[in-house]
Amino acid sequence: MSGLRLAGKTILVNGAATGVGRATARMAAVEGANLALTDLNGEGLELVAQELRSAGAGVVTVVGDSVDGQVPQELVALAESKFGYLNALVNNVGIIILKSLEDTTRDDFDRMMSVNCYSHLAAIQAVVPAMRRAGGGSIVNVASVGALVALPNVSMYCPSKSAVLGLTRAAAAEFSPDIRVNAVCPGGTATEMSRIHLESFDDKEAATKKLTGRQMIARYAQPEEIASVIVFLASDESSFMTGATVAAEGGHSAW
Repeated sequence: MSGLRLAGKTILVNGAATGVGRATARMAAVEGANLALTDLNGEGLELVAQELRSAGAGVVTVVGDSVDGQVPQELVALAESKFGYLNALVNNVGIIILKSLEDTTRDDFDRMMSVNCYSHLAAIQAVVPAMRRAGGGSIVNVASVGALVALPNVSMYCPSKSAVLGLTRAAAAEFSPDIRVNAVCPGGTATEMSRIHLESFDDKEAATKKLTGRQMIARYAQPEEIASVIVFLASDESSFMTGATVAAEGGHSAW
């Protein structure tokens, strides 16, 4: 372990098996953190856990759906039992449904809001008592550029991610000053979710150029580029930040 920014801290990461969550877990481990990880993808989660343990990190895991409030509660209890404390939460759970507003059903709406927003709330409710016992902490909610601008073919994704920003501000106001709460809005990132979005277009190459062409930095981000922002917000380096939204989206929303 070569870094020190998270030395002595325990970080809970939702959605840790792939993409940004996996990159965040890896980077947090390099920075000295213990990891409490969860994901629905049990096989992927175990691979990440084995990798990090082999590198010397302390890791506990729970496989399950973060929409079920029991999952983060179980993981918090496991983390406190193993490491003694919990210092940070990274809410990185999300889904995408490829439908227009006209075609969106009530079930679609409920599912998107449940996974993309309620899962964040359930995890926050689980970690806050533990963070208070630890003397404070940092919560990082992963929203999306879709909370800042319109995205084609994923109409309900945008309002569900906007709700994450509202939750972030409300939680920051409620838990300050000891528990800081901030949000990250990634742009197009080379993850499985982005691949699914691209699959909705007949011409994927043209769609990629169109989507990234809206950005000042006209390419997809790598998961590690988003993870670096998340780790900064989870660490004490961001100690004077709360209620903030950090746009890590290649300038998409700045035009």
